[in-house]
Amino acid sequence: MTRVSLRMRTWWRWSRDPTRRWLWYLAAALVYVAVTILPLPGFTPDGQRALAVFAVAAFLWGTNTLPLAVTGLITLLLLPLTGAFDHQRTYAHFGSQALFFILGAFILASPVTRSGLSTRLALLILQRFGHNRPRLLATLLLTPAALSFFISEHAVAAMLFPIVLEVVRAAGAKPGSRFGLAAFLALAWGAVIGGTATLLGGARAPLALGVLQSTTGRTISFLEWTLWALPTVAALLLAALGVLWLLGRDETIHLTHARRHLEARVRTLGPPSRRETLTASVMLLTVLLWVLRGEAWGLDTIALLGVALAFLLRITEWREIEEDVNWGIFLMYGSAIALSAALRDTGAAEALSRLALTSWIDTPLLAFTAIVLLALGLTEAMSNSAAVAVLMPLALALANEYGLDPRAATLGVALPAGLAFMLPVSTPAIAIVVGSGYVRPLEAFRHGARLKILGLAAFLLTSWAYWPLVGLGLGG
Repeated sequence: MTRVSLRMRTWWRWSRDPTRRWLWYLAAALVYVAVTILPLPGFTPDGQRALAVFAVAAFLWGTNTLPLAVTGLITLLLLPLTGAFDHQRTYAHFGSQALFFILGAFILASPVTRSGLSTRLALLILQRFGHNRPRLLATLLLTPAALSFFISEHAVAAMLFPIVLEVVRAAGAKPGSRFGLAAFLALAWGAVIGGTATLLGGARAPLALGVLQSTTGRTISFLEWTLWALPTVAALLLAALGVLWLLGRDETIHLTHARRHLEARVRTLGPPSRRETLTASVMLLTVLLWVLRGEAWGLDTIALLGVALAFLLRITEWREIEEDVNWGIFLMYGSAIALSAALRDTGAAEALSRLALTSWIDTPLLAFTAIVLLALGLTEAMSNSAAVAVLMPLALALANEYGLDPRAATLGVALPAGLAFMLPVSTPAIAIVVGSGYVRPLEAFRHGARLKILGLAAFLLTSWAYWPLVGLGLGG
C-alpha cells in the first residue's frame, strides 16, 4: 500500500469520527455554493439551483454521511427552500405510484418470512438437489436467486445465511476453506442476480420505474421487465456457476453429514401451516395479477390489494409490519423521484447531459453504453438505490438528447445498478457474507470483479441482440 493511500485511509477514519461530522456537513454546504456560483452554460437559474441540490444529495448519499432517509428528507426540504422547485410540485411527485408499489411489496414480504414459507422452500430445495458438490453449489446459488424474484434480495440473504452456515459447518468446511468461500459467495451472488429479474427483488427497480413514469409518462409492465431482464439473469447465473465450481473444487468435505442435517431440519418443520398456505396463495394471486392486469389496474393498486388480503385473511399483523418494514427508506425513494422531476422540469438534466457527455457521444448506442458503465461503477461506491437515484435523471436526459428509448435507458441504469458483487458498501448481501468469517473482503472484491466483467458483457449482448427481437430497440 502506498504512502498516499495510507494517509487517505488515516484521514478517512479521522474524519468519520462522530465528533467531526461537521466537516462533512461543511463539505456538503460548499458543494451547494460551488455549483450555484460556477458559470454553467445552458442552465437557467432554477436549473442551476436544482443541480446544486442534486449535487448535495449525491454527495451525502455517496459518502453515507447521513442515513439515506435523512438525506432524502433534506432533499425534500432544499428543493422548495432554495427556490429550485415549488413545494406543491415537490410533494406531489413524492407521493408517486412507485412509492406505493414499493410499500406493498415490502409489506407482503413480511408474512412470507414470518410464516416460515420461505425457509421451508429453501430447505426443501437444498435437500432435494444438494447431493454432490457441484449440485450443492448450484442449489446454493439458484435457491436465493429464485426467492429474490419475489422477495427483496437483502431479506433473502439474511434469511438464508443461517441455513448456509449450518450446511457449510455440517460439511466440515472451516473459515478459509475454498468450499466455504464458494458456498457463501453463491448465497450473495444468487440473491443479487435474482433480484434483478423482476420488480420485486429490490426497491431500485420500482424507483427507476417511478422516475421514468414521472418524467416521460411511459412505463414498463411487470411482464416486460421480466422478459427483458431474464436473459441477462440466466447468463450471469451460468457464469457464476462456472466461477463457483472452479473455486470450490479439490477440497475434502462431508456432504453426507450436510444432507443428514438438512433432512433433520425439514422434519422439524412439520406439515405446512394454515398461515403458510394462505401466504403462498396471496403471493401467487398477486404475482398473477401483476402479470395479467398490471397495465390496466396498476402495479401499485395490485400490491395494495395483496396487502389488504393479507390483513383480511389474518396472515399478518400490523405489529409485525411495523417491525419488518424499513419505513425511513420511503423518504429516500420519494425524494429521489421529486428530485428527478425538478431536474427535468428546470431543464437541468438536459443541460447537464450536454455539458458532461456530448463531446464523445453521438449515437443512441454510445449513450446507452455510457449509462451502463456509469451504473456499474457507481453501484460499487454507494448503495444501488442511491446509484439509481443519482443516475436516472441523467440517463433520461441522454435518452431524450440522442433518441434512445427511455425504457432502455431505465433498464440500462436499474439492471447494472443491481449487479453489485465486489464491495460490502454496495449491497447488504455482500456485507452479510463478508461477516460470516468465510469470505474475506479482498476475496469478495477479486471474484466479484470477474463476475462484474462477465455481467457487463452479458448485459450489453442482451441489449444489442435480444431486446430488438422482443419489442425493445435502443432507438426511441
